[in-house]
Amino acid sequence: MDANPLILLVSALLLMVWQTWRGWRLGLARQLVNLLALIAAYAVAIFGGRLVLPVLRPLGYPDMLLAVVSGAVLGLIIFGAISGLGALLFKKTSQQSLGLVRMGYGATGAAIGLLFGLFTVWLMVLGIRVLGTVAESEVRVARADALMHQPGKVVQRLAGMKHSLEQGRTGEMMNQVDPIPADFYGLLHKISLTVSNPESVNRFLHYPGAQELAEHPRIQALQRDPTVTREIEDRNYLALLRNEQIVQAANDPELHRLVRRFELQKALDYALRN
Repeated sequence: MDANPLILLVSALLLMVWQTWRGWRLGLARQLVNLLALIAAYAVAIFGGRLVLPVLRPLGYPDMLLAVVSGAVLGLIIFGAISGLGALLFKKTSQQSLGLVRMGYGATGAAIGLLFGLFTVWLMVLGIRVLGTVAESEVRVARADALMHQPGKVVQRLAGMKHSLEQGRTGEMMNQVDPIPADFYGLLHKISLTVSNPESVNRFLHYPGAQELAEHPRIQALQRDPTVTREIEDRNYLALLRNEQIVQAANDPELHRLVRRFELQKALDYALRN
């Protein structure tokens, strides 16, 4: 067995064992509170990010990114607060006085813990598939151009783990339980290949259906900005996210309307043609 699938398997098993053991210790009541906390955290993460946008805009990132990150942070805070309250109000398994009650309390808590473990592994695998798709594209581009800066070990490992997940029976099972459409991964792969090559970006902007987009003042400002070109060539994606021209384009409602009408798949195919 290769190192990557072995690492994934061992990590998943350890995580599930730990969650089951933790569930036994916490008991039924605290685990139910944790389940409620998880549901509340997801609701806050989905709907709460937009509420704090006015406060976070001075950070200089696109609204969509700020909403996602702030929603995730708020969700973690809500989860921690509700879980902490449950720890104050309810006893652990070891604090139950009757042996039979303690056994049932721990067993049901362990069962919920196992479900938590499976859910966490599932999220971890989905994250590897999404990030691995981007990493895999970067590795392929670097292999095709020897002069290009080689991706780091983390990027290569992510690409390797994603590849391992999609092989054989594991890949078949992943396709069945993954809620993300398969087309999304293909689209993400094409986007990653396009943005990593300035020539592809230029072809993308000259796609026949992109004329209206290309003539938009925000897009023209991006094309004229040498900083954007340099950061794309250097793959300095964090700096790109804070680039003033990109932030203004990402937050422009008129540009959003044009993008929704745009045939992205066809434009990406056009940009990546040889």
